[in-house]
Amino acid sequence: MRYTLYLGCVIPAKELNYELSTKKVFEKLGIELKYLENFVCCGFPFESISEETWLRMASYNLALAENIGNDIVTMCNGCANSLIHANKIIKEDKEKREEINKFLTEKFNLSVSGKLNIKHIIHVLYNDVGLERIKENVKNNLNGLRFAVHVGCHIVRPSSYMNFDNPIEPEKMDELIEVTGAESVNYITKHLCCGNYARGINDKVSITLLRRKLEELKDLNVDALVTICPACYLQYEMGQLELRMKEKINLNIPVLHYPQVLGLALGIPVSELGFDQNKIKPKKILEQFK
Repeated sequence: MRYTLYLGCVIPAKELNYELSTKKVFEKLGIELKYLENFVCCGFPFESISEETWLRMASYNLALAENIGNDIVTMCNGCANSLIHANKIIKEDKEKREEINKFLTEKFNLSVSGKLNIKHIIHVLYNDVGLERIKENVKNNLNGLRFAVHVGCHIVRPSSYMNFDNPIEPEKMDELIEVTGAESVNYITKHLCCGNYARGINDKVSITLLRRKLEELKDLNVDALVTICPACYLQYEMGQLELRMKEKINLNIPVLHYPQVLGLALGIPVSELGFDQNKIKPKKILEQFK
């Protein structure tokens, strides 16, 4: 399997641990990644402000990837959502495709057709690799570890074009946790938005959503909260440190990227999975892999 990796903005700037662990896991599973060079923002932040700006930005990235020829894989829920949506429009709406190609040709000597598939790493692991093949490659059974999954909003909604899992109660991430031998803990606030996108608009709502989930997980005594989205990861890790400092709430819940968990199960050394970049160290987990 071979994919073109679209990194997006947040991961190379703030979450090297996500990039490192994803590369190592994909290498272990025999998946080849080719970096998309000269990419720009996927346009996601602009979609509700200016459709034209969003579609031009997304389509520029799609056009770059079409020149390479591999399907696109990304680690970000927002990037996956934006690129999948844009690709659908390019493929199905002839008028908009012609408008976009006029712009791309004049400015960059590029064109786009919508011929590629765009996938999140979770799509690749669950659909393309499959649970059975992952299970066959597990070297360290994570039995005894209890993880709380946070899938995030944009990887499953709107289902009209994301079409990956149940948009109300997604379950595939639970299966990807359990194939490692660990337990995916069920909890009341499991499917709530993390609140990241409310920051700067309504901080009270953002902090309320953050606090509610973290306090529930503290009471459940989980070993870590596991995410697949860089925005959700930042909200729960940096937001947790913010709650500690500003509200003196005693919280110490490690937040992990799913490839870090899977990497441990596949027998990849701890030193190669970016745990030194995690602000809240999963000491209890890492003690098992010394």
